[in-house]
Amino acid sequence: MTITVHQRALENTRSSGKSCKWIAEAIVNGKDYTTNSRMAPANDIARQLVADGQPDAPMHVYTAGLKGCLVWRSFYGAAGFTFRESTTKSVHQAPWVDPAIVRGQISATTAAKQGEKPPVGTPVAPGASHA
Repeated sequence: MTITVHQRALENTRSSGKSCKWIAEAIVNGKDYTTNSRMAPANDIARQLVADGQPDAPMHVYTAGLKGCLVWRSFYGAAGFTFRESTTKSVHQAPWVDPAIVRGQISATTAAKQGEKPPVGTPVAPGASHA
């Protein structure tokens, strides 16, 4: 079985400082999967499929207005990546990191900077232990 994803740009969401959002859709084993994203909506669909426990399969991504398709040999592989862009680096493939983990790291850093005490038993230095 091959997973087929169709994606299209939502042009009305484009602004001078941001790319437009994209919407992606797929139907797998009778279940609809839909997502929208500024970068890599098909990869978001792949993460949904992995979370639902779908068996791995090739994934073909068709983009409205373009001929051909992007082929991932494994949607499990696609789930591990996203695309990013910054002012210093053009669009590039990057490993996907769960936003909840990033938020947790930011919260921990902010708490440490604000002088909050770490939980009891937290080592002061790497490799340190309490005797």
